[in-house]
Amino acid sequence: MLNLEGFASGPVAEGDLKLEDRWILSRLSYVCGEVTSMLGRYRFDEATRILRDFVWNEFCDWYLEMIKPRLRDEALKPTAQRVLVSVLDTILRLLHPFTPFVTEELWHRLNEIAPERALPTTVPSSPNPQPLTPSPSVMTAPWPEVPTSWQNKDLERRFERLQETIVAVRNIRAMYSIASGTPLKLHIRCSAGIAAEMHDVAEQFENLAKTLLTAAGAEVEAPTCSASFNLGDADGFIPLEGHIDRDAELARQRKEADKLRKSIESNEKKLANEGFVAKAPPDVLQQTRDLVDNYKKQLASVEQIIQSLE
Repeated sequence: MLNLEGFASGPVAEGDLKLEDRWILSRLSYVCGEVTSMLGRYRFDEATRILRDFVWNEFCDWYLEMIKPRLRDEALKPTAQRVLVSVLDTILRLLHPFTPFVTEELWHRLNEIAPERALPTTVPSSPNPQPLTPSPSVMTAPWPEVPTSWQNKDLERRFERLQETIVAVRNIRAMYSIASGTPLKLHIRCSAGIAAEMHDVAEQFENLAKTLLTAAGAEVEAPTCSASFNLGDADGFIPLEGHIDRDAELARQRKEADKLRKSIESNEKKLANEGFVAKAPPDVLQQTRDLVDNYKKQLASVEQIIQSLE
């Protein structure tokens, strides 16, 4: 609710919508349809799972973080807040059958902040849906109907790639103990089409990962001393020079690799021992096999790091 301070009602023009607004509205349309369908089939467990994933992971973890810079900009704040209110309005209606007391309290607070609101019916272009006119109580508010024409699977796919990239950069920071406030550079080897899409969302790399997209395209090469990650249809590289002690990190990773090899060898010897296999309970055998698989995955990751540092 703090993000709605200074809210002013009004229409949302199509040209004012940012990519992240279109993305969350696309996801809202899909989720609204899925929840309605699940409730109609008495699949209450699936309906709550879909809602939780959307509210917690997409709305809170991603969308709210994406729009924070706009909420600090007086020129950009109105559209961001109007979309935010519309999405929150719909979320409360969808959640009300499952958490009636919480949603009723939040509904009253939302009515105080935004007494006049409706879904941005002018965007994307579609027949006007049922307006979400505020009701004194969420109990008497109509069930939301969000147009399916708002759904954009291509945009959702692009945002999945954005999210995967940001998570990969954060993992690299954690792996090499690089502070979250330290600026990083990002190079992406990809097709021209994907490069254009990456540049379209480049501001979110800076906003969410303190990372500057410096190069994207088919000609991009892995920089010397860099960490890498794969996105399926693209490869990302983060130059580490100046952020780590290369020699010390290389020594640490080699030591870790030796430790993992010994653990793999020790557990594989157990599994090769006929006496152990004959006497050990099935769950212990499976735990040992899983342990070996896990160690091998860790070793592959460490060896990749060593290769990038050499």
